[in-house]
This record gives sequence, C-alpha cells and structure tokens, in this order.
Amino acid sequence: MTDTTPDSPRLPTTSRAVVLGLTALLVWRLSMAAGVARMTLVGAGAGLAVALALWLAGWERWRPVGIFVASLLVGPVSVGVLTVSAGTVALSVQSALPFDSLAVLPTLIVTVLATLFVVVGCGAAVFGAAASTRGVLNRERTTSYATVTNRTIHPLLLVGGVLLASDLASFSGDGSGLLGIQRDAAIALGQLTGLLFDPTPGRSHIAMFCLLSALAAIGVSRAIAALPLTELAPRTSDGPDIVGAIELLVGWLARLGGLLLVVAPVAGVIEVGIDQATVASSLPPAIYELVVGITGLSALRVGLWRLFVASLAVALAVWLLRRTVRSSADRIGTVVAPYVGGAMLAMLVVAVAAPVLSRIRTAITETAPAGTAQLFEQFLVPVLDFFGASTVVVLAAVAVFSTASIVGTGLWLALVTRYVTERTAGVAVAGGGLFVATTAAATLGASTPLVLAGVVGAIVVWDAGAFGVTLRREAGTIADTRRVALVHTGATLAIGGVGAALTVGLIDVATGSITATADAALPGLVACLVALAALSFAIR
Repeated sequence: MTDTTPDSPRLPTTSRAVVLGLTALLVWRLSMAAGVARMTLVGAGAGLAVALALWLAGWERWRPVGIFVASLLVGPVSVGVLTVSAGTVALSVQSALPFDSLAVLPTLIVTVLATLFVVVGCGAAVFGAAASTRGVLNRERTTSYATVTNRTIHPLLLVGGVLLASDLASFSGDGSGLLGIQRDAAIALGQLTGLLFDPTPGRSHIAMFCLLSALAAIGVSRAIAALPLTELAPRTSDGPDIVGAIELLVGWLARLGGLLLVVAPVAGVIEVGIDQATVASSLPPAIYELVVGITGLSALRVGLWRLFVASLAVALAVWLLRRTVRSSADRIGTVVAPYVGGAMLAMLVVAVAAPVLSRIRTAITETAPAGTAQLFEQFLVPVLDFFGASTVVVLAAVAVFSTASIVGTGLWLALVTRYVTERTAGVAVAGGGLFVATTAAATLGASTPLVLAGVVGAIVVWDAGAFGVTLRREAGTIADTRRVALVHTGATLAIGGVGAALTVGLIDVATGSITATADAALPGLVACLVALAALSFAIR
C-alpha cells in the first residue's frame, strides 16, 4: 500500500533511519544492562506483531486478506504480551529465591517492577518506532484492529461453550464430578427439559403453554415480516388484497404473542400459589379436562418449540441474505475474515490441547517444587479431569487472546482521548517507552552514562520523528529534506550530549564532597519522581 499524500504521518527516509537505529541501539544496551535480553527480544517481537497487525488491518488493496492475517496475529500478540509480563515477574522472583526474611520483600517488589518496566518499555519503543515508519498508528486503523480482535475471539468462545455443554451433558450420574458441579448441572438441565417438554400429567400447565405459544407466535410473525411476501404478492384493484392480509396476519400474531407473554406469568402465579384442586373446582369439569389435555400434550409443546426455532432460523437467514445482497464482495470478505481466522485458531487450539497439557503436567510434576506440584494436583488436575483437555485449553485461549483485544482497545482510547495525537503517535510511544525503560534500568544498576544516553535518546527519537513528520507535510514527498533533517537531529543530539556531559562532570565533582543524610533521602526521591513525571509529560 502506497501513500503519497503530504498529510500522511509517515516518516521520511532520514528521520526513519534515526528513529529505528537509535531505538534499536538503546533497546539493546538497556536490555543487556538490566539482564533481560531474551525477554526483551520477546517483547520486541510482540511489538512488531502489533505494528504489523495495525498495518494489515488498514490494508486497502486486499483488505479481506489483510484482516484475515491480522486475525491470525491475535495469537502471537497475546502470547507475546502475556509471556513478557508473566515471564519477567517469574524470572525476577526466581532470581531472588530463597527469601531470607520479609525485610527483603520491598526490595524484591521494586526489582520486579523495574525489570518489568524495562521489558515493557523496550517493547513499546520497538512498536512505536515500527508503527511510525508507516504511519499506521491512527484512529481508523486502531478501530479496525480492535474490531478484528473482538471478532476473532467469537469462534473460540462458541467452541468453548459447545465443549463445555458437551462435558456437562455427558455426565455419568455417579456423583463423582468436581464438587458436584457436573451432577447439579445435569440435574438442573434435566429439570428444565422436563418442565418444557415433559409436563407432569393430571394437572394444568397454562403458564408454560402460554410461554411456548407466545414464542411461536412472535417467531412466526417475525419470519413472515422478514420474508419478501409483500413485495412478491400481486397488486390488483379488483382482486383480493393479499398484501393487506399478510400485514394483518403479522400484526395479529405479534399482538397474540404479546398478550400470551402477559398471561403466562399471571397463570404461573396462580398455578404455583393455589392448590391444583382449587383450580379444578373453580372451572367446569369439561373445560378443566380440556385445559389439562391441551397444556400437558408433549407433542404439541415440542411442535411449538420447533416452530419458534424454525422461525428464528428463517428470519436470521433472510436478514443475512439481505445484508449479503446489499454489500459488496469486499465488504463481505472483510466481515467474514476475522471469524474465519478465529475458527482456524480454534481448530489449532483443539488440536494441540492434549499434548500441551500433557507436557505441562509432566513438567510440573517432575521439575516444580513440592508445594507447587501439590497445589497443581489438588486444584488443577480435578478441573482437567472434569472438563477435559480441549475444554480447558479453549477457554484458557479465550482469556489469553483477549489480551490482543485489550491492547487494541487501549491504543484506540489513547488516540480518541487525544492523549497522543495521530501526527506523532508512533514516535511519542517510542520515546515514552525508551524513557520508561531508561528510568527503570537506573534502579537495576545501569551506569550513569547509559542512563543519560537513554534519556537523551528518548528525546531525540521523539523530536526527530515529530520534526520529520512536520517537514514531510510542509515540503511534500518529492522535496529533498535529508540535509535539513540531519541538521535538526544533530543539533538536538548535540544539546542533549552537552547536558549529559555536564551532568557527568557535576557527578564527578560532587562525589565525596556532598553528604546526604537519611532525612533528605525521602524528599530527594519525591523530587526526582516529580521531575521524571514532568519530563515524561513534556516528551508526550
């Protein structure tokens, strides 16, 4: 997809090289200094996947194909983000084991948070730099991406619901289910089915019969209204008014359904609150026997329910057909593509569920600490034995893949609320991510020159990107802006370098000559936090 409009937020070549090169250099140095190079590599991969998905979600030439591929990227994006978050915390805690006392807990919390901020900040910086090169971080694309991620989850949710219902329906009745959940669910399902289609003989069931009749009447009225009967009916001045008859029938069925819906709860209160003998004595014997016979007829109830389901199917099919006819092939493909991608992900999850869970159980049993293995055996193993591997993994995949939806919605909110502007959104995220990673790395023992270089680099990335976008918009895509961009970036880098050099000099001079007391530590820390917050808002 090419973009030749001068208002595009894409970066020119020189600014793009500065943003990508400086971001890659700082991410590498910060991750090495913090000792999280591997986890940062995963975070960078997740950031690149999000940028690629945003680009594909707005691909104009082959939009259905782009949306389909973006839906498939929901898996890598979600797994990458969760791996970065959970893996960083787990590695930080594992490196601090065993705990000598609770006194080290505050230090451990600070270390875990700082490590997490380094990894997340570096991943965000990579995402922002990649997104800024193509100008893909805008409101239209984030809206499309959020919609794609939400639709991709629907097939997984449907498959999980079907598997869950199948597990409940296959209950053997021996009461050995997890905490009796399966037994109780099966009993409740059987009672509901009996209440609908297998009524108790010898008594009236007016309420349930009215409810089923109301559903059937409303469903048939909706199906007739959806069908193009009035359009196809002949219109003659001397013949019967078929169109009027159809409209009258639809109106009568709708009103009948509404009336029966009102009668059903009233009849239910009477049948539950009054003894059946009283109901029988209040009606003539012939009428009571007729009511008992009609309302207790199982075949009639099943017929009403099937009529309701068939009417809904007809109405839905006609609605889909109308939408399909009115839409172009490209639009239909755009709507269907994420559902197809979600269905493929669901099939993949079901296929790998059993071997993945088997390996997890083996790893936990053989390598995990005794307490963790015992906890797994007490809680997770009964859940797996109760529901089955496929059900558990599919439902877990729904929760995991929701991460991509959260990411897309968060980006959309940041643009809608104008926390970042579309013109400089990518470089703002890149600069902010580098700044967060740098300040977090400072608490993990990173050298002073590296911290200062990170702060200056974050400012240069943001400034070079913002200036490049402005220059491209004002000068156009044909003009040679390389020299102007290099001069501007060089001046910003020079000013930042002078400030960093002065800071290093002041630190060398002040070392050993200034004594800080414990009382001044807390105010100094608060002042530093306020300064960092002010600088972050200035960068934004």
